[in-house]
Amino acid sequence: MNHSRYRARRAFYIFRIVAPFVFAMWLTMANLYFVTVITDDPFRLAWLLVVLETATFVFEVPTGLIADSFSRKWSIVIGYIIWGGGFLLQALIPIYEVTLLSQAVWGLGFTFVSGAPEAWLVDELGQEEASALFLRGSQIGQVTTLLGIAASTALATFHLALPIALGGAATILLALLLAVIMPEEGFQPAGSMGISFAQFRQTFSTALKMVKGRPVLRSVVLIGLVIGSSAGGFDAMHAPHIVRNFVLPIFESEIWFGILFAGVTLLTLPLLELTRRWLRQKWQSRTTLILSIFAGGTILGNLAFIWAPTFYVAALAYCLSQSLRTATKPLFMIWINRHAPSDTRATVISLYWQSNALGHIVFVPLLGALGTLTSLRIALSSASLALLPVIPLYRRHGSENLEIV
Repeated sequence: MNHSRYRARRAFYIFRIVAPFVFAMWLTMANLYFVTVITDDPFRLAWLLVVLETATFVFEVPTGLIADSFSRKWSIVIGYIIWGGGFLLQALIPIYEVTLLSQAVWGLGFTFVSGAPEAWLVDELGQEEASALFLRGSQIGQVTTLLGIAASTALATFHLALPIALGGAATILLALLLAVIMPEEGFQPAGSMGISFAQFRQTFSTALKMVKGRPVLRSVVLIGLVIGSSAGGFDAMHAPHIVRNFVLPIFESEIWFGILFAGVTLLTLPLLELTRRWLRQKWQSRTTLILSIFAGGTILGNLAFIWAPTFYVAALAYCLSQSLRTATKPLFMIWINRHAPSDTRATVISLYWQSNALGHIVFVPLLGALGTLTSLRIALSSASLALLPVIPLYRRHGSENLEIV
């Protein structure tokens, strides 16, 4: 292995060790922080997600073009600095309007990052080696996520805003670390810092033509729309559902939220390994079947969580459904990368996230209003059932092959 490939693998592994840890620091307590400190109204909670996704929708393609035209490495670095700043703003000024602003800042940072790490790795190592590392990296990330959950839970017992603030600061430190350790020798930029808007437009136009010309990439955009509408509604309202509709036994809510996140992570680890072995040994032509099974399991698990008669049943169902949802992400990213060429790969992934954001923007306020006017259970059920259309979309491409080594 030459030195550049060694540095790329080392940087990827460090990234997959640190990034899930610092994100788990924030994520584990974020929803509880929002519902107990910022607001408990489902409609206002929904708007926190809408502002985040609106920023994603507006900036996703321009920042994806930056990753394709200038530098994937520096797109990642810039994104994590902005991202961490948004987390810090949430923790330091716990006011609803300021939290809305922080969501927009986080959304901007996310658009710089989304798609860039995957596209960077494929450029540095090639599709075959990168595909194997995607799933392995996700497994590593689940382990460090557990450590982040434990740290977040411990910090939250002192103050609920503490893991939010430290998660933001750690995200900025991660950006500085990546600026030092990431090589970028396999990527040939489409332009320089003096690139004209016409060159940006050309990259975007090429990506759009490719999406229009390939049924699988059109399905990617539609799947993003469906997942955004379903996941957004669930994410906005599952925390108030837990707090309002169940009596939490034994522990305080901070501890239970940490246990739930840890449970999801522990279940995801063997699920990812089983998926990797299936794809390697005998299910190479069944990628979309696995994605369909995961989607169906997510829906059923969500419904069991929503209508569970006791908290323990709800907790088990939540962990099962969210582990399936988590395991879907790396497999889906591999599927996209296989069909998108290098020069527009980050832009195609950005188009997915933009359609995902559009699903949030259009449907999550409606689901939030439904939760306010009727009940959280009805709104959450509607959000879960909204995921159903992805199953026929996956199955449309059931004969496609994906190789994992």
